[in-house]
Amino acid sequence: MEKIFNNKRHQLSAFQISLLGIILGLRIALGFLPSVRIEPFVQIGFGFIGAGLSGILFGPWYALIIGIFNDIIGALLTGQNFFFGYTLSAAVGGFIYGYGFWRQKITLKRVFLVVLVITLFVNLGLGSLWVRMMTGKAWEVFMGMRIIKNAISLFLNTAILYSLFNHPIIKKYIQQYQF
Repeated sequence: MEKIFNNKRHQLSAFQISLLGIILGLRIALGFLPSVRIEPFVQIGFGFIGAGLSGILFGPWYALIIGIFNDIIGALLTGQNFFFGYTLSAAVGGFIYGYGFWRQKITLKRVFLVVLVITLFVNLGLGSLWVRMMTGKAWEVFMGMRIIKNAISLFLNTAILYSLFNHPIIKKYIQQYQF
C-alpha cells in the first residue's frame, strides 16, 4: 500500500487534489438533497452517485478516503451524532466502488455486481448491524423493510450509475480525468 501513495508515478497533481476536493464537495452536496420516498418501502438518496464517481475516477484507496471524509464532514454539518460504524461503511463502500469501477469497462453486468456487493455487504450487512447497535431493536423489527428497500434500490442504483457512466459526455470526462 505504501507504494501506491509514495511512488512518483502515482503522486497526485494539484489538479487531481482539486478534483478530489470537488468530488468530496459533490458527495456532501448530494447528501443534502432530499431523498426520494416511495412510501412505505423505499427512501432513495443520491450519495451513491458521488461514491461511484470517486471510485471510478480515483480508485479504491482514494475513494475509501473520500468516503471517510464525507461521513465525518456530513455528520459535523448536519449535527447528527457521529457513529464510527457508518464511517466504516462509507469507507468500505468507496473501496468497493473503486475496486469495481476504476480503469474497468463499465458494463451493465459490472455495475450490477458492484452495486449488489455494496447492497449485500455494506447496506444489509454492516448497515443493519449499525442500526441494531444504535437502536437496540430486534432484527425482526427492521430487517424485512431493509430487505425490500435494498432490493428496489439495487435495481435503481444500477440503472442510474450505468446510465451516468455510459453517458457520452460523462464517459469522456471520466476517461480524461481518471487518475
